Amino acid sequence: AQPGALGNSDPLGTLAAAHKLLKPGGLLIIGTQYEWPRSAEVAGASAAISGGEVVAAALRSWFKPAADSADLAYAKMETSRKLECGLQHLTFWERRDAPEPGMDVAASSTVAGTPESTLPASGQAMYDEDVTVGQYLDFHYGPKSQYPKACAEFCIAAAREAGVPMGRALEVGGGPGRAAIELSRAFEHVDSGDYSRSFVELGQQLVREGELRWRSVADRTSGKEVERTACARDLHVGNVTFSHMDAQALPRELTGYDLICGFNLIDRLPRPRDFLLEARSRLNPGGLLVISSPYTWLEDFTAKEYWIGGFKYGDNDGPTTYEGLQELLVSQGFVEARKPEDVCFRIDELDNGRKSQQTRAQMTFWQLAGR
Repeated sequence: AQPGALGNSDPLGTLAAAHKLLKPGGLLIIGTQYEWPRSAEVAGASAAISGGEVVAAALRSWFKPAADSADLAYAKMETSRKLECGLQHLTFWERRDAPEPGMDVAASSTVAGTPESTLPASGQAMYDEDVTVGQYLDFHYGPKSQYPKACAEFCIAAAREAGVPMGRALEVGGGPGRAAIELSRAFEHVDSGDYSRSFVELGQQLVREGELRWRSVADRTSGKEVERTACARDLHVGNVTFSHMDAQALPRELTGYDLICGFNLIDRLPRPRDFLLEARSRLNPGGLLVISSPYTWLEDFTAKEYWIGGFKYGDNDGPTTYEGLQELLVSQGFVEARKPEDVCFRIDELDNGRKSQQTRAQMTFWQLAGR
């Protein structure tokens, strides 16, 4: 019943063999979020509309329900700013004395095929996986989307407060592009780019064709999906372009900006300082640099020697990332234009709401001296 325990094994094989581990009358408790894909057919589950029905079909020959199912919420802290949250579905089963009469035991308790891995790709490769692309389309354009729009609104408000011209803006690491579209409603022109070509192509498609369509996984075990649509007309898309770009090697022509922003970017770069120094050279005097990040540094993306603070040395606290940003950016001629803001967001891995990442990013605002 531990989160992820069933999905990280051979789920159907485990369920099929469970009766061998229990005495008649013994109790089996299964906890899962239905985040694992079904790798083989189960008798009676071919038309299943939920992961719960798949589990029931796999167990029914040797087990009968022992109690009503229950949902159990949990949260696992990954960093001080990031939680994995979930809702485990617990089901309770009593082992029969013998297989239920009339059941095809071989069909219901034996599965074929190799279990599919549920482990995501690591590093930048994960952002071009179909499942990840769907999650980020939901994050940007789905019915619960809030963070990209909120980031853009904070940038617009900060620029106006600081007297920055609403001319040209650059978003780096913009994903499928929702924040850039929101910025385009206030700035004369917005350039948006991402290292993931899949994300860039989606932004271009939205501008070119006026619509995006995708499917969100509701329940991976049953294979249930939900159709989604985003319409450019409803988003009031302004003057915005999307292109492939490396945050640490920006094209020469990308310069002369009044605003440069990066949301959930710096802790996913191999050399984040290089990006910050490069951004300075692309800003107009008096321009604004806005960084939002939960500071979830991982060595899959950034070698530890290139982290900007964010870790401890034994019992001794090292500098926080915010303190590291202050030291670096002030030395480069920036001043803080506004107090930091915490911006919370949620990424649902499944549309059934049973598994999500819930994160508190910190947004900081830096104005380049000169105006």
